[in-house]
Amino acid sequence: MTDHDVVVRVAELFRRAVVATYPRQTHHKVPYVTTIKGVPAARMMRSLAPLMSPRRRGQIDRALRDHLPTRPFRLVGEKLITDGSELSWEAADTPARLAWLAGLLEGEGSFLAARFDGHSYPQVQMTMCDRYVLERAMDLMPSSHIYVVTDKRNVERGWSQAWLVRVNGAPAARVMRAVLQWMGSRRTEAIDRSLSAWRPIRVAPRRSSCIVPGCPRRHAARVFATPTT
Repeated sequence: MTDHDVVVRVAELFRRAVVATYPRQTHHKVPYVTTIKGVPAARMMRSLAPLMSPRRRGQIDRALRDHLPTRPFRLVGEKLITDGSELSWEAADTPARLAWLAGLLEGEGSFLAARFDGHSYPQVQMTMCDRYVLERAMDLMPSSHIYVVTDKRNVERGWSQAWLVRVNGAPAARVMRAVLQWMGSRRTEAIDRSLSAWRPIRVAPRRSSCIVPGCPRRHAARVFATPTT
Protein backbone atom coordinates (compact mmCIF):
# COMPACT_ATOMS: atom_id res chain seq x y z
CA MET A 1 0.00 0.00 0.00
CA THR A 2 1.02 3.64 -0.35
CA ASP A 3 0.56 4.68 3.31
CA HIS A 4 4.13 4.44 4.57
CA ASP A 5 3.22 4.89 8.25
CA VAL A 6 0.72 2.01 8.11
CA VAL A 7 3.20 -0.35 6.44
CA VAL A 8 5.84 0.60 9.02
CA ARG A 9 3.40 -0.33 11.79
CA VAL A 10 2.82 -3.75 10.21
CA ALA A 11 6.55 -4.22 9.67
CA GLU A 12 7.14 -3.64 13.39
CA LEU A 13 4.70 -6.48 14.15
CA PHE A 14 6.39 -8.70 11.55
CA ARG A 15 9.86 -7.55 12.70
CA ARG A 16 10.74 -7.06 9.08
CA ALA A 17 11.98 -4.21 6.88
CA VAL A 18 9.90 -1.88 4.70
CA VAL A 19 10.81 -1.68 1.02
CA ALA A 20 9.70 1.01 -1.42
CA THR A 21 8.72 -0.38 -4.83
CA TYR A 22 8.23 1.25 -8.20
CA PRO A 23 4.73 2.56 -9.01
CA ARG A 24 3.00 0.89 -11.95
CA GLN A 25 2.27 4.24 -13.57
CA THR A 26 4.23 7.47 -13.42
CA HIS A 27 1.29 9.31 -11.83
CA HIS A 28 0.81 6.67 -9.09
CA LYS A 29 2.09 7.03 -5.55
CA VAL A 30 5.07 4.98 -4.36
CA PRO A 31 3.88 1.66 -2.82
CA TYR A 32 5.59 0.16 0.21
CA VAL A 33 5.93 -3.53 1.02
CA THR A 34 6.79 -5.61 4.07
CA THR A 35 6.93 -9.40 3.84
CA ILE A 36 7.21 -12.35 6.18
CA LYS A 37 8.03 -15.72 4.59
CA GLY A 38 8.66 -19.38 5.27
CA VAL A 39 8.19 -21.04 8.65
CA PRO A 40 7.53 -17.75 10.52
CA ALA A 41 4.79 -16.90 8.00
CA ALA A 42 3.26 -20.36 8.42
CA ARG A 43 3.22 -19.97 12.19
CA MET A 44 1.56 -16.58 11.94
CA MET A 45 -1.03 -17.89 9.47
CA ARG A 46 -2.03 -20.69 11.83
CA SER A 47 -2.45 -18.23 14.71
CA LEU A 48 -4.50 -15.72 12.70
CA ALA A 49 -6.67 -18.19 10.77
CA PRO A 50 -9.49 -18.31 13.40
CA LEU A 51 -10.04 -14.55 12.91
CA MET A 52 -10.31 -14.80 9.14
CA SER A 53 -13.27 -15.14 6.81
CA PRO A 54 -13.93 -18.51 5.16
CA ARG A 55 -12.31 -17.26 1.95
CA ARG A 56 -9.10 -16.25 3.72
CA ARG A 57 -9.04 -19.46 5.74
CA GLY A 58 -9.24 -21.37 2.47
CA GLN A 59 -6.23 -19.42 1.16
CA ILE A 60 -4.30 -20.18 4.35
CA ASP A 61 -5.16 -23.88 4.10
CA ARG A 62 -3.91 -24.00 0.51
CA ALA A 63 -0.72 -22.11 1.37
CA LEU A 64 0.07 -24.41 4.29
CA ARG A 65 -0.81 -27.55 2.35
CA ASP A 66 1.59 -26.58 -0.42
CA HIS A 67 4.30 -25.44 2.01
CA LEU A 68 7.21 -27.88 1.89
CA PRO A 69 10.10 -26.77 4.13
CA THR A 70 13.49 -27.14 2.45
CA ARG A 71 14.99 -28.53 5.66
CA PRO A 72 13.64 -30.67 8.52
CA PHE A 73 11.43 -28.82 10.97
CA ARG A 74 13.08 -27.61 14.12
CA LEU A 75 12.13 -25.19 16.83
CA VAL A 76 12.58 -21.70 15.45
CA GLY A 77 14.16 -19.26 17.85
CA GLU A 78 12.43 -16.19 16.41
CA LYS A 79 9.64 -14.91 18.63
CA LEU A 80 6.51 -13.79 16.78
CA ILE A 81 3.84 -11.50 18.17
CA THR A 82 1.22 -14.21 17.58
CA ASP A 83 3.11 -16.95 19.45
CA GLY A 84 1.13 -18.40 22.33
CA SER A 85 -2.07 -16.63 21.27
CA GLU A 86 -5.37 -18.47 21.12
CA LEU A 87 -7.31 -16.13 18.90
CA SER A 88 -10.96 -16.38 17.90
CA TRP A 89 -13.65 -13.92 16.91
CA GLU A 90 -16.05 -15.33 19.46
CA ALA A 91 -13.60 -14.73 22.32
CA ALA A 92 -12.64 -11.21 21.18
CA ASP A 93 -13.87 -8.38 23.42
CA THR A 94 -15.26 -5.07 22.16
CA PRO A 95 -11.90 -3.19 22.00
CA ALA A 96 -10.38 -6.08 20.03
CA ARG A 97 -13.29 -6.11 17.60
CA LEU A 98 -13.08 -2.35 17.13
CA ALA A 99 -9.35 -2.69 16.45
CA TRP A 100 -10.22 -5.28 13.78
CA LEU A 101 -12.78 -2.87 12.29
CA ALA A 102 -10.16 -0.10 12.30
CA GLY A 103 -7.74 -2.30 10.36
CA LEU A 104 -10.44 -3.17 7.84
CA LEU A 105 -11.41 0.47 7.34
CA GLU A 106 -7.74 1.49 7.10
CA GLY A 107 -7.36 -0.76 4.10
CA GLU A 108 -10.82 -0.78 2.51
CA GLY A 109 -12.82 2.13 3.92
CA SER A 110 -13.51 5.74 3.06
CA PHE A 111 -14.27 8.53 5.52
CA LEU A 112 -16.26 11.20 3.73
CA ALA A 113 -18.06 14.46 4.28
CA ALA A 114 -21.14 13.86 2.15
CA ARG A 115 -23.33 16.81 1.18
CA PHE A 116 -27.10 16.86 0.86
CA ASP A 117 -29.46 19.81 0.64
CA GLY A 118 -26.71 22.23 1.67
CA HIS A 119 -25.68 20.22 4.74
CA SER A 120 -22.52 18.19 5.31
CA TYR A 121 -22.66 14.97 7.27
CA PRO A 122 -20.17 12.17 8.08
CA GLN A 123 -20.21 9.06 5.94
CA VAL A 124 -18.25 5.82 6.29
CA GLN A 125 -18.31 3.33 3.45
CA MET A 126 -16.35 0.43 2.01
CA THR A 127 -16.68 -1.85 -0.98
CA MET A 128 -15.53 -5.48 -1.01
CA CYS A 129 -16.20 -8.79 -2.71
CA ASP A 130 -16.26 -10.70 0.59
CA ARG A 131 -19.78 -10.26 1.95
CA TYR A 132 -18.95 -12.31 5.04
CA VAL A 133 -16.43 -9.66 6.15
CA LEU A 134 -18.81 -6.81 5.38
CA GLU A 135 -21.59 -8.38 7.44
CA ARG A 136 -19.20 -8.80 10.37
CA ALA A 137 -18.29 -5.12 10.05
CA MET A 138 -21.98 -4.15 9.96
CA ASP A 139 -22.45 -5.75 13.37
CA LEU A 140 -20.00 -3.15 14.69
CA MET A 141 -21.56 -0.24 12.78
CA PRO A 142 -25.20 0.21 13.88
CA SER A 143 -27.52 1.77 11.26
CA SER A 144 -25.27 0.65 8.40
CA HIS A 145 -26.77 -0.69 5.16
CA ILE A 146 -25.44 -2.98 2.45
CA TYR A 147 -25.97 -2.51 -1.29
CA VAL A 148 -25.13 -4.57 -4.35
CA VAL A 149 -22.60 -2.81 -6.58
CA THR A 150 -24.04 -2.76 -10.10
CA ASP A 151 -21.18 -2.34 -12.55
CA LYS A 152 -21.36 -3.85 -16.02
CA ARG A 153 -17.57 -4.20 -15.98
CA ASN A 154 -18.01 -7.02 -13.42
CA VAL A 155 -19.41 -9.25 -16.16
CA GLU A 156 -17.29 -7.92 -19.00
CA ARG A 157 -14.02 -8.42 -17.10
CA GLY A 158 -14.97 -11.45 -15.03
CA TRP A 159 -14.83 -9.61 -11.73
CA SER A 160 -16.44 -11.00 -8.61
CA GLN A 161 -19.69 -9.56 -7.29
CA ALA A 162 -19.05 -6.63 -4.95
CA TRP A 163 -21.08 -5.08 -2.16
CA LEU A 164 -20.96 -1.65 -0.58
CA VAL A 165 -21.63 -0.96 3.10
CA ARG A 166 -22.45 2.59 4.15
CA VAL A 167 -23.38 4.38 7.36
CA ASN A 168 -24.33 8.06 7.51
CA GLY A 169 -24.74 10.90 9.96
CA ALA A 170 -24.43 10.53 13.73
CA PRO A 171 -23.86 6.72 13.59
CA ALA A 172 -21.00 7.31 11.12
CA ALA A 173 -19.51 9.93 13.44
CA ARG A 174 -19.59 7.40 16.29
CA VAL A 175 -17.74 4.87 14.12
CA MET A 176 -15.13 7.46 13.20
CA ARG A 177 -14.49 8.40 16.81
CA ALA A 178 -14.38 4.75 17.89
CA VAL A 179 -11.64 3.75 15.41
CA LEU A 180 -9.71 7.03 15.31
CA GLN A 181 -7.03 5.96 17.81
CA TRP A 182 -5.87 3.16 15.50
CA MET A 183 -5.87 4.99 12.17
CA GLY A 184 -2.88 6.09 10.10
CA SER A 185 -2.20 9.73 9.27
CA ARG A 186 -4.14 9.85 5.99
CA ARG A 187 -7.29 8.29 7.46
CA THR A 188 -6.99 10.46 10.57
CA GLU A 189 -6.95 13.57 8.41
CA ALA A 190 -10.00 12.35 6.49
CA ILE A 191 -11.91 11.73 9.73
CA ASP A 192 -10.95 15.17 11.05
CA ARG A 193 -12.18 16.82 7.84
CA SER A 194 -15.46 14.96 7.92
CA LEU A 195 -16.20 15.69 11.58
CA SER A 196 -15.12 19.34 11.40
CA ALA A 197 -17.50 19.98 8.46
CA TRP A 198 -20.45 18.44 10.30
CA ARG A 199 -23.05 20.68 11.94
CA PRO A 200 -25.53 18.29 13.61
CA ILE A 201 -29.20 19.20 13.50
CA ARG A 202 -30.45 18.21 16.94
CA VAL A 203 -33.93 16.77 17.19
CA ALA A 204 -35.73 17.91 20.33
CA PRO A 205 -37.18 15.14 22.53
CA ARG A 206 -40.84 14.32 21.90
CA ARG A 207 -43.20 16.09 24.29
CA SER A 208 -45.10 13.99 26.80
CA SER A 209 -48.35 15.90 26.18
CA CYS A 210 -50.06 17.60 23.27
CA ILE A 211 -49.47 21.30 22.72
CA VAL A 212 -53.20 21.83 22.10
CA PRO A 213 -54.84 22.95 25.35
CA GLY A 214 -57.16 20.28 26.74
CA CYS A 215 -56.00 17.51 24.36
CA PRO A 216 -55.20 14.32 26.36
CA ARG A 217 -53.22 12.63 23.60
CA ARG A 218 -49.45 12.46 23.40
CA HIS A 219 -47.89 15.02 21.08
CA ALA A 220 -46.85 13.18 17.88
CA ALA A 221 -44.56 15.66 16.13
CA ARG A 222 -40.88 16.29 16.74
CA VAL A 223 -39.17 19.58 16.00
CA PHE A 224 -35.68 20.56 14.97
CA ALA A 225 -33.73 22.56 17.51
CA THR A 226 -31.56 25.44 16.43
CA PRO A 227 -27.94 24.29 15.92
CA THR A 228 -25.49 25.73 18.41
CA THR A 229 -21.83 26.45 17.83
